[in-house]
Amino acid sequence: MGDVPSAVTPGRGALDVQTLWRHLQRLVERVAAALEGESETVVDDCLDIVVELLGADRGLVLLEQEDGTTRVVNARGSRQTLSPSEREEVSRTIIRRAVDSDSMITWSAAEQPLDAASVQTLGIAAAMVAPLRGRAFPRGVLYVDFRTASAPVAPTQREFFMAAVAVIGGMIDQASATRVANDRLSAARVHVTEARRAPPLDELLQFDGLRSIRRDVQLALAGDSPVLVLGESGTGKTLFAQALAEASERKPIVRIVLGGSDDLNTITSELFGHERGAFSGAGSKRVGLVEFAHGGTLLLDEILNLPRQAQKLLLDFTQFGTYRPLGYDRPEPKLAKVRIVAATNGDLKAAVRQGHFREDLYYRLAGVTIRLPPLRDRRPDIPALAESATRRSEPARGWTLSLDLRRRLASTDYAWPGNVRELEWTMRRARDHAVVRDPAATVIELGDLGELTNAADSVRVPVEPSGEGSPAEIWTGLQQAKARLEAREVEMLREALARHGNVVAHAAKELGIARTTLAGRVETLGLLRRP
Repeated sequence: MGDVPSAVTPGRGALDVQTLWRHLQRLVERVAAALEGESETVVDDCLDIVVELLGADRGLVLLEQEDGTTRVVNARGSRQTLSPSEREEVSRTIIRRAVDSDSMITWSAAEQPLDAASVQTLGIAAAMVAPLRGRAFPRGVLYVDFRTASAPVAPTQREFFMAAVAVIGGMIDQASATRVANDRLSAARVHVTEARRAPPLDELLQFDGLRSIRRDVQLALAGDSPVLVLGESGTGKTLFAQALAEASERKPIVRIVLGGSDDLNTITSELFGHERGAFSGAGSKRVGLVEFAHGGTLLLDEILNLPRQAQKLLLDFTQFGTYRPLGYDRPEPKLAKVRIVAATNGDLKAAVRQGHFREDLYYRLAGVTIRLPPLRDRRPDIPALAESATRRSEPARGWTLSLDLRRRLASTDYAWPGNVRELEWTMRRARDHAVVRDPAATVIELGDLGELTNAADSVRVPVEPSGEGSPAEIWTGLQQAKARLEAREVEMLREALARHGNVVAHAAKELGIARTTLAGRVETLGLLRRP
């Protein structure tokens, strides 16, 4: 391989000048449409033009991530979007050579045999790869491959390919620069209470699976209304809420995990603080988390866990920004100016209808509502998410995933009920299996993954009787389901505690729940009692 190799890549014959310029004109017209606001499909349209002109089978755009992996952002073949598994069918060896050499690479199996499993498995006859040039977006490449050999690519075709690289690179660069301008994070350190460091917001939003929420995110960043983040358990609501707060540069950022107690005094003390002597055992003054968050952002995690008797306290604060610590006897209340970002995996509207959640508080919190999609609706993102999670868990080794594993992760035969959290745990287990198989391993194979089974299916508890059977039979069924659910909970908590040497605080952080909540369950279930 070289910087500008000779014409060895199969194509479909040389181009006459008229055909070449006609296709270049089509590319320019798509760019003009994008500048006028019609930019949603511009990269896909440009890929279709490139694939058609070169007689290629597939064309893809990949961007390099901060951890060194490459992620497919656009993938086309035969004028249609490639499936999640087809998106992974590329030669990452050739791609890596183009990125590392920062030059155009052409490759032909006939003249330059390549000992790479992906090339042999996929039957790639030839490929053309070139780095995309840009100032704002991460390094990336334009990739096309050919599955059948034909005539060599002519100089005019290579010139067209490089022109397409410039056009597509410019378009992606423009979109990235706009996103960076809107989502730029503050360089200053922020005060964070009980929250792990979140990735930058633009890093979270770069995945196609989150395209649907980008407009709502821009609305949230542009204003100061409260934000409500919804989504199933494990979709990353807490990290997303924190990243949103950091991107808006409202600091300090203080997180409160609700549901650790039902006692009104305890909740009031945690939120608003207490004066010395406010209650029995209050030997000193306590500053509430609301006061710590003054001038910044207050993250309310699992807002649906807030007992109804405490919701009135929060309502008054959201309306007026005023509050009274326990034992505070001055005539004027305290004032804190904060932006509230609340998150829950529950159905707040249903809770309002059922009387469990105050309707007036719901509307005070839902200024901008952002719903994170479940992982099963983000299948094209799963291989990249899995590889990034694995690399974060052990950065020094530089883990990669085999082609077969990428295909399995992108397949549609598993629902991922635990969402991103389950994916991370699954990849951690696969990484451990890979190390047992080969202590020097850097590639996780399909066999390391093990069987994906939906454990939640065996413990799903009906929320209301189905109407089948007698009341006694329905009751018995509910008790059996409850027992299975508790058994699964015990198993999961034991595994989490074992991973962290029985340190409850560390296990609670991994599980995304309050330390007090986990401590209570551990005590109730007797998980740390000595035999």
